[in-house]
Amino acid sequence: MTWRDEDDGPSDADLDRFGDDDRNEGWCPDCGATCWDAAEFCPDCGNHIGGRVLGKPKVEQDLQKRFIVVVVVLVLIAFSLVFVL
Repeated sequence: MTWRDEDDGPSDADLDRFGDDDRNEGWCPDCGATCWDAAEFCPDCGNHIGGRVLGKPKVEQDLQKRFIVVVVVLVLIAFSLVFVL
């Protein structure tokens, strides 16, 4: 059983006081849905996420990790080719 809080975002008064830019937005680490960065529960999947909100979408983080791995592999291949020839 999951619990959903329909009012899991900042109020208009909070947005006026603290600004309404996109810095208060995060992504659920379980389902990747957009949610308020201080939300205790994901508004989409209902899982408890208190304090675990991602700064980037999960897909973007996965692509960044893959890119780093590819660059490291290419550097290792280039390094080995320089010393083999």
